[in-house]
Amino acid sequence: MEEACGKIAKLILPAVRASIAETMNTKYSYTQDDIAKKLGVVQVAVSKYLNKKYSKGVAELKSMISEKGLNSAVIKSILDGRNSAHIQKEIEDLCANIYEST
Repeated sequence: MEEACGKIAKLILPAVRASIAETMNTKYSYTQDDIAKKLGVVQVAVSKYLNKKYSKGVAELKSMISEKGLNSAVIKSILDGRNSAHIQKEIEDLCANIYEST
């Protein structure tokens, strides 16, 4: 279980957040502060995601998530104004699904 948590925390979760942040910023013009609030992170983390300050592994996984539209349910929830608990649950589910498929 510790291995799974490490992989999710160090690779999958940052890739998911980076893919969501990039889409919300470039396609929907959300500010870094707005994205941070929706993702439950600090603005500095969003800045790092948008400036691609993450590992090669995160970059590759982020690209796959974005290309396959795996982040679309989370993005839809954000656009629909769902509460942060709902958004966080969708992010957790997405991370678990990605982990299971890798």
